[in-house]
Formats: sequence, C-alpha cells, structure tokens
Amino acid sequence: MPVQTFTTDTLNNFTAVVSDTVPEKKFTIENSKLRVTLSNKGAKIAGVQVLGIQTFDKKNLFLLNNPNDTFNYKIYFKNGVVNTSELTFTEAASSSKGIVLEAPSNGGIIRMTYELKPESYNFKYNLELINCEGQIAQNQNYIDFKWVSNIGLAERTIEDEQATTTAYYKYTSDDDVENLSVTESEEKKLQKGLEWVSYKQKFFNTTLICKSGFQDIAVISVETPEVPTNASIKKMSSAFVLPYNFKPNEKYEFEFYIGTNHYPTLTSQNIGLQKIISLGFFGWVSKYMIIPIFNWLASIISNFGLVILALTLLIKLLLFPLVYKSYVSSAKMRILKPEIDEIKEKHGTDMTKIQQENMKLYKRAGVSPMGGCFPMLLQLPILLAMFNFFPASFELRQKAFLWAQDLSSYDSILELGFKIPFYGTHVSLFTSLMTLSTLLYTRMNNQLTGVSGQMKYISYLMPILFLGFFNNYASGLTYYYFLGNMITFGQNVLIRRFFVDEVKLHKQIEENKKKPVVIKKSGFQQRLEDMAKKNSANTNATKKLGTPPKK
Repeated sequence: MPVQTFTTDTLNNFTAVVSDTVPEKKFTIENSKLRVTLSNKGAKIAGVQVLGIQTFDKKNLFLLNNPNDTFNYKIYFKNGVVNTSELTFTEAASSSKGIVLEAPSNGGIIRMTYELKPESYNFKYNLELINCEGQIAQNQNYIDFKWVSNIGLAERTIEDEQATTTAYYKYTSDDDVENLSVTESEEKKLQKGLEWVSYKQKFFNTTLICKSGFQDIAVISVETPEVPTNASIKKMSSAFVLPYNFKPNEKYEFEFYIGTNHYPTLTSQNIGLQKIISLGFFGWVSKYMIIPIFNWLASIISNFGLVILALTLLIKLLLFPLVYKSYVSSAKMRILKPEIDEIKEKHGTDMTKIQQENMKLYKRAGVSPMGGCFPMLLQLPILLAMFNFFPASFELRQKAFLWAQDLSSYDSILELGFKIPFYGTHVSLFTSLMTLSTLLYTRMNNQLTGVSGQMKYISYLMPILFLGFFNNYASGLTYYYFLGNMITFGQNVLIRRFFVDEVKLHKQIEENKKKPVVIKKSGFQQRLEDMAKKNSANTNATKKLGTPPKK
C-alpha cells in the first residue's frame, strides 16, 4: 500500500489526502456492450468504450475519456477536507464484470464499487464510507459530489453535435422530461427528489441514476468552450449534496447508463429516459405510429434505404383517401375558375362583393373552397413528425444507401471548398432532388388549382428556400421527402387517368347549379337571430308603454 501524504488544498484552505508521487494504474471491466476503464487516481472512470460502434471517422467510440473530467466527492473530516479525486485507490476485489476499489482515510475506508450488468449499457456504482463516522465533523451532515464531463465529438461536424448536446434531468415525482433540459450558459438549481441527470449527445448519452432520488439540492450547468475542439464541444457540470447520517457503513447507491439514444433501449430503462430524444410537437405521431412501423420494417428489411422506401409507400397508401379527396376538390375549383374570373372582372376591386358572389357560386355548384386544404392539413402532423424522427433515429446512424455514406447525416456529392451563405460548403444530392421534385409538384398543383398571378410565383419560393435549409440535414429525411413528392405526383397522375372523369365532374357541377340552394343556418347563427328578435320585441314593448315622465 503506498504511503499517503498530507498537503494543503489551496482552493478550500483545508488539508486533503493526496498522492501525486504514485503512478497511475488503470483497471478494465467489460461486457458485450461496454469496456469501462477505471483509474486508481480517485477511482474515477477514465473512459468508456461503446463496443461495436465507431465515430463518424471510423475510430473506436469512447465516452467520459477527457482527462479534464471531474468525478469527485468532498468529505468534511474534522482535520480537513478530503477530495476523493486526490486519493490513490487499490484493488480490493475484482472480476471481469466488476471491481472494488478502496482507499484508507482518517482511520476509515472509502470504497467505490463498479459492477457491469450483463448484455447491458448499465452498471451499478456505489460509494461507501466505512468506519468514518467518528472522524466526520458533527456540523457537516452532508457530502458534496461534483461531476464534470467534457463532451467529445462523435459525429460528422462539431456544429451538428453541438446543436443536440445538452443536459436533461427528471424528478422522481414527475414524468415530464421534454421541458426539463438545461439552457446554454445557465446554472439551474434543482430541489430534492432528482431521479437522474443525463448528459445527452446527438446519438449517445451518459446518465447518472439515483432511483431513490437525490435527497438534497443539485446544480446543473451547460456551457460551450470559446474554441470548441473534437475533445470538448460542450462542458456539462452537476453538483449534488448527499446527506450524511453518521453510520458505521454509509452507503450511496447509483447506476450509470452509458450508451445509445436508441428509443426502444431507453424506453426499457423504465425511468422516462427515452424522453431525452426530441420528437417535436407531434411526437405522439412518432411514438405510436412511425417508430412501431419503422422498427417492424427494419426487422424484415436489412437495407435502411429500402426501409425508408417501404415506410413512405405504406404511409402514402394510408393517406391515399385524403390525397384523392384533395385532388377532386382541386379539380372542381379548376372547373369553376372561368366563372370566378368573370366575377372578379365584373366587380373590380370590390372584394366584399367578389367574396359574396364567389360563395353563392360555391353553394350552387356544391363545392367547398377549403375541400382541398383540409385533407392536406390532416397530413401535416406526419410531415412534421418525420422532420424530427429521421435526424434523431439512431438506427440510421452510419447506414449507407446509394451515394449517401450516412443516412443520419447529410449526403455530399461535391465539396465546394468555400461556403455559400444559407447553403453551406457542399452539394447534397438528396436535398437537390427533393427541391426539384417539390418544384415539379408545385407546378402540377398550380395547374390543378388554377393559381395565377403573383401567388403562382410565390408558391415557387418555398422550395427554393428548402434547398438551403435542408442542405445540412439528415439525408434520410430529404430522401423521404423526395420519395413522398414523387409518390404523391404518381398518385395524382393515376387519379386523373383512372379515378376522376373531369367531364362527368363538370356535368355534375352543372346539375348542382340547377338545384335550389338550401342555406342551412348554424346553431350559433340561429341563436344570434333569436336574440335579435327578442331584443326587437322588448324595444317595441317599451315604446308602447311610453317613456316615463322626468322627475
């Protein structure tokens, strides 16, 4: 056992047990998912290799391996403060799946135990203070625990990783997680009952779990270095206060999850950890529809490009009745367009009269001007759910398809060597195809609805803006949007050729015009008319009685 020496801790002006002269020794435990390296210096985690997974540049993936990381307990002994990060620990017991590290201090023992669960990203982590109760200052019934982690780059670009890297937390009494993230450069002070704190990256997270709940306050902060590097793109800090009860064997039980942001895997933790994956406002669509269908397709199709194709076909098949209804409504509006133009020409700039005449025309023809919009609005939740699902889908990470090396990142067919504002430094082919198909669909839609004038040109503006906005997005997403556009285009062609006879539709509209128009009043409109009649009756009654003379 190396001899421990005492020096002055200038930060706290207390004595602390340190051993700078003892060389560092590392211990390794592993299962099929993780290889955890521990250091005798502070018994801290020196690095965790996620087995079978690589960084974007095909190197082994390590988490918690920055030498500037901190994992320290501050214990207030009578003769001064002891920081466990400054102690040298020795191996007391070990196996391939676990290890016990101990350090003597003030007549007692500080013990740390790590035990990996089989086939899991989880491992138990315990701190024990054995026979230390007599040496702890009586007015110090707590221990300070600090965890600082510099998050390294695991994905393609620092900007991509930084955008989705932050800290989350959850209370034992509250299932809400989505709104419990830590804002950049914010120091958030939390009350007792905290169940876990998670340092989340784009596709990985490191989570410290205390299922009984941290029984005192905690402080969490997130900050971005002035000059981010691959070794440190963001810095996460957590400080906890642990109660000390002066027992002969004071034990603190924790658990780590260090692994992937794979939705089913996080869900299986049964602590709400899957909620750190942002699925957006329409997350319920992803949770109950898209994710189950996607996972089912992935279980029977090995290529994820084909999985996305099958998912798109299936969703478009389910939405076909809405597409059909929207097409029919647009066809009716196109048939009525010559008469609408006549009304506009007849009444000039009198918008009130134009609107009144148009509504009369719609009533006579049996056409709803919103008939084409409403079915499209019903598809919007799926469209927006996909926007959040694909960039966050761990299943697509490093999965190649055609020219795309990684469906979770942008596809590049040409590096420009310079940056175009609002576009980037590369050309994404899936984004370009998505833009072209959107322009094609917009042109077809304008022809169907008869849009003309200024609105016709404005409708082409959005696809052009998409070209720059999506150029740096996940290629799986732009590939899906491209497929969706082309399938919708094909559906409209099929509907026009085989399902809708516009000659018959025109005859039907003409027949509708000959029928008497019955205007149905809504319940609200009827109540307004009843109130007006009642007020009118009261006014007439007052007039009959006469106005009372003035006093």
